Amino acid sequence: MIFHGGDKMKLNEDDRLYLQFLQNNIARMNTNSVQAKTWCIAIVAALLAIFAETKNTRFLLISLIPIILFCILDARYLQQEHKFVGMYNDFVKGKENGPNVYEMPLKSYEKGIKGFFKALSSWTVWLPYGLMLICIIASLFGFEK
Repeated sequence: MIFHGGDKMKLNEDDRLYLQFLQNNIARMNTNSVQAKTWCIAIVAALLAIFAETKNTRFLLISLIPIILFCILDARYLQQEHKFVGMYNDFVKGKENGPNVYEMPLKSYEKGIKGFFKALSSWTVWLPYGLMLICIIASLFGFEK
């Protein structure tokens, strides 16, 4: 049973499975986002280690590529997560206003807070990738030949 505004909403088995499916997708998008950050940090750290050994600034410039690519990928995962959360919330608020149990209308959740640029501007995206960019730029300008 879901409690919404003091009212009890009874769900049948299809409704519960649908909500579980949405929760699984939300969890998967979150996990993918964490893995994108992990991979990016590992790749950038390896490139920085090579730079520290060789003093070749190309490795600093090359490290910008995974930062940008993983930042875009991470924002996409966050956007998808927001869409699934929107579908979940709409379904819980009222089955008559929300999506049908047998459909996944992600296209109708693309505007507003669920948009890509809104996801890109989230602190969970810009903070880790911004810090990596700052480290690369500081290393680039702080490097003396």
